[in-house]
Amino acid sequence: MGNKFRDKVVEEGLEEPRVEAVEPEAAAADEAGQEQPAAKAAKGRGAKAARGVASVLGGDILADRMVVRQIPLLLLCIAYLLLIVGNRYRIENLSRELQASDERINNLREQRIQMQKQYQQSVKISQIAEDLSDRGVGITAGPPYQL
Repeated sequence: MGNKFRDKVVEEGLEEPRVEAVEPEAAAADEAGQEQPAAKAAKGRGAKAARGVASVLGGDILADRMVVRQIPLLLLCIAYLLLIVGNRYRIENLSRELQASDERINNLREQRIQMQKQYQQSVKISQIAEDLSDRGVGITAGPPYQL
């Protein structure tokens, strides 16, 4: 008899029957009528993990029907992941360009303020010269000297 599902899988040829080796200590314990539940549970978990890793590394997991049905979803998730990474890269580049533009704008503002100060100073000097010329006092081009 055995497991009906396993027998069906073996008959269809999807999986070969597996024979698990019995350790001598476990065989001796079974013959004596003693059960070691903790040892069996630990051994069962280790065997399942080993079979799981072996199926992933061997490629058997890709032949599973459930996995094959999920491939379109997996491809969609990968496409979304690539889309997210690409958008983040593009946004980082735009952010750098925006920061460079802001820096350039600040430099141009500083230059405009300096030029405006120079212009105001020259306007002030010309206004003073015009006021003095109306009163009859001239401005010399050179430095002042003592008479």
